Amino acid sequence: MNIETTRRQPVARLSREFFVILIGTALLTLSAKVAVPFYPVPMSTQTLVVLSLGLFLGPVRSGLVVTAYLLQGMFGLPVFAGTPPAPAGLAYIMGPTGGFLIGFVLAAGAAGWVVQMLGRVGPALCATVAVLFGSILMYGTGLLWLGGFVGYGQDLLSAGLYPFLLADLTKAAIAVLLFTGFRNRCAM
Repeated sequence: MNIETTRRQPVARLSREFFVILIGTALLTLSAKVAVPFYPVPMSTQTLVVLSLGLFLGPVRSGLVVTAYLLQGMFGLPVFAGTPPAPAGLAYIMGPTGGFLIGFVLAAGAAGWVVQMLGRVGPALCATVAVLFGSILMYGTGLLWLGGFVGYGQDLLSAGLYPFLLADLTKAAIAVLLFTGFRNRCAM
């Protein structure tokens, strides 16, 4: 290894990290825009992507990806569900779903952290614990925030939990299957 090679390594690493963030934010944006028919409300695939980012990228990288996504939306890029025509920018983040968006950072980071901590445990158990922990943080943050808009009674659960719970459990199961399949395939 010579001096020139040593100088290029940080640039190559930075380029790779930038590419990961770019791809991750693109996946989050696409997942916000795709509505899958589901009962009682249509669902996006965003929580699937958020949890998968945590499982595959770890706490720091996934947290950076989701933070970059939120910053893109905060600066007015139409990355969020319903934008446009819904207003983008800080107003969107400060709206009723803002707590869930902030919870995405916590969910991805927590899922990645659990995978790091339980890495020697079987991938299915590890991923299941990770997505459950991440989902609890996402819902906790989202419901606390949403409560400021709809109150903290039964209306809160009817507006922010019950309609989405089955869909999010389905997406969490898909994330676990993807992670487990990938880990098992790589172990061969």
